[in-house]
Amino acid sequence: MAIELAAPPRVVSNTKYPRLRHCTIIGRSDRDGLTLVVGREYFELTKVQGTTEQFLSLKRYLDGYHEIAEISELTGMSIASVESVIEEMDRLGLFRQDQAIREIPRDQFLRRLDDTCEMWGRQIGYHRLFGELQRGAAPKDVFIGLLIETYHFVKSAPQHISVAVANANNPRWARLLSEYFVEEYDHAGLILNTLARIGLPTDRIIASQPIIGTLSLINMLSEIARRSTLGYLACTALFEARAEDFEAGKTEFEAIGAAYGCTADDLAPVVSHVRADVDAGHTGLLAGALADVDAIDAVSAHEAVNYLHDLKHSFDQYHDQVLSYYSDISNYVPRPQVDYFAL
Repeated sequence: MAIELAAPPRVVSNTKYPRLRHCTIIGRSDRDGLTLVVGREYFELTKVQGTTEQFLSLKRYLDGYHEIAEISELTGMSIASVESVIEEMDRLGLFRQDQAIREIPRDQFLRRLDDTCEMWGRQIGYHRLFGELQRGAAPKDVFIGLLIETYHFVKSAPQHISVAVANANNPRWARLLSEYFVEEYDHAGLILNTLARIGLPTDRIIASQPIIGTLSLINMLSEIARRSTLGYLACTALFEARAEDFEAGKTEFEAIGAAYGCTADDLAPVVSHVRADVDAGHTGLLAGALADVDAIDAVSAHEAVNYLHDLKHSFDQYHDQVLSYYSDISNYVPRPQVDYFAL
């Protein structure tokens, strides 16, 4: 049951030390301006005066540590200009609002996380790796490398799910995660099948070593699973496939594959893996785990959100590494393990 507070929650939008809600900023190629994405809300920013660089610099200091006078000095914008921007952003509800609460209602928590995972999931998709693949600007090895690292990531599922099961202190959550373990146990073979269809020797893929970005991503998930079951369950909503994105993602993936000489049949096993995840409803694991509670302890909720944010950036690092490693013509594909005799 939720704890009843003696007084209504105090909502504060601190414009003395303004702190922006977490957002995604997208540049627009069709006209001068930016799109600010906060959850499922979109705000179109049109330049009236100043430059895009000045706005981005201003955004940097909306971190809750800087007063308006400091922001003005650091950005070179007048105090009046800074105040004008902050007043408008506050009017739109873009600043963090702290509430003196001990618990967060379940439905509110789930709705906010779902909005955020949609935002961050699409931000992950904006990574330049995918832009270069869509344009055919990246070497074919980058596309192959993405499949190889996807194989290693999917293969790791039993590793981090088992850590989550072992550290779950809620028996119902442990059962839910155990079912998830069974459903994800052998999906890596589907990615291996696609790699074989496009001509890569299966034994070399199995014996290969993931790049460091992939290992970091896997290790982060295992560490989150060890520290916070709630955080791990929240993370599944970010890294599992969303039903509403499946068809568009499938079309885009097959178009990229075609540009690199792969047929839809070649890619079908990977697509079937994603389809199976969608059908299993894995993005709903968190909602299923919280079905029997009214509210979530605020401290645990904040911790879970922070882990979710770290995972988002781990995916960015992972994609950085895929592009960097597989663009280098001197690197081995796939990446072999290094043993004593290689020294």
